[in-house]
Amino acid sequence: MEYTRFVGWDVHAATIAVAVADAGRDPAHFEGTLPATPEAVRQWVQRQPDAPTLLVCYEAGPTGYEMARLLIDLGVTCQVVAPGLVPTKPTDRIKTDRRDAIKLAQALRAGSLTPVRIPTPAEEAFRDLIRARTQAVEDQTRARHRIKSALLRWGVRVPVERRVWTVAYMGWIRQWKPPEAPRQMAWAELLSQLEEADARLERLTTAIELAWPTHPLARLIQALQALRGIDWLTAATLVAEYGDFRQFPHPRQLMAFLGLVPTEASSGETRRKGGLSKTGNAHVRRVLTQSAQTYRFVPSLHGLVGRRLAACGPWQTDLSAISWRCQQRLHNRLRRVMARRGKPKALAAVARELCGYIWEIAVWVRAQPEMTGVA
Repeated sequence: MEYTRFVGWDVHAATIAVAVADAGRDPAHFEGTLPATPEAVRQWVQRQPDAPTLLVCYEAGPTGYEMARLLIDLGVTCQVVAPGLVPTKPTDRIKTDRRDAIKLAQALRAGSLTPVRIPTPAEEAFRDLIRARTQAVEDQTRARHRIKSALLRWGVRVPVERRVWTVAYMGWIRQWKPPEAPRQMAWAELLSQLEEADARLERLTTAIELAWPTHPLARLIQALQALRGIDWLTAATLVAEYGDFRQFPHPRQLMAFLGLVPTEASSGETRRKGGLSKTGNAHVRRVLTQSAQTYRFVPSLHGLVGRRLAACGPWQTDLSAISWRCQQRLHNRLRRVMARRGKPKALAAVARELCGYIWEIAVWVRAQPEMTGVA
């Protein structure tokens, strides 16, 4: 479709700054500010004589996707763009809503913005559940660190035979009490915070386990579990964050989006590569790195991997072939890189290549007809 005008929105909780760039090369102009309400957006669309041929964009952020869904329902094409990929001049040190809207409109017309996938309300609700569990894990980690710090500060030594956070360790810290009354109160509060965090994590994990079989992309979640190191929770996390991976035409784009590619500063004949770029979702990058550790084992389609493949029903044969290729390549890759570069870099390299097999399964699943017997 050929668009007649390109509209940049700088969306905030209460206001929307609007700038418009006409087709051609004329500079974008600032149109004004709208209240960030559905009724105001509807009235704005009704005032546009060329609404079906408008292209609107705004940056992804805390305001979510409701404005994009509303515009699409009103017949206006809307893109939500990645804020970290919006072109910015190094010398531009003035930032206002007006300037941001104009910059978005001009960049949209130039085609230099990167849109993100707009999830359905059901997919976004499932993602909120996944992210709530991630926050619960972070709270649990903080509570554990507070307990260990308190014991260290008070000079209390953990018995050698107690491995931290095992059942025996938890039994020991519940029985131990400091002699001073004020510290007893502080210790009780620390234990209460930990028990509350543990209970939250268990509730959310159970909720996700019950919810993912009814997810619109449950077939993809089931298929991703054919890969070693990816259980139902990791697969659900990947699908919740990136959907069916349709927005990545090539696996290298997925690797770069997750920040698993090295940084580079090259000029002329000088080529310098640094550490990982670490862009994108840090939690997804962390779980993929944890999954990469499982490839230290000899490739096998038996045991846990075999049971997951058997659950794939009529897809078992094709997914077994992908899983076997993945295990052979990544197992050898992990051993070679670990011998030359050490374990951290080896895990990063394997996690990066694991993205390629995740992308391959996502493309394969999209090409399959609807089948019964597959979750």
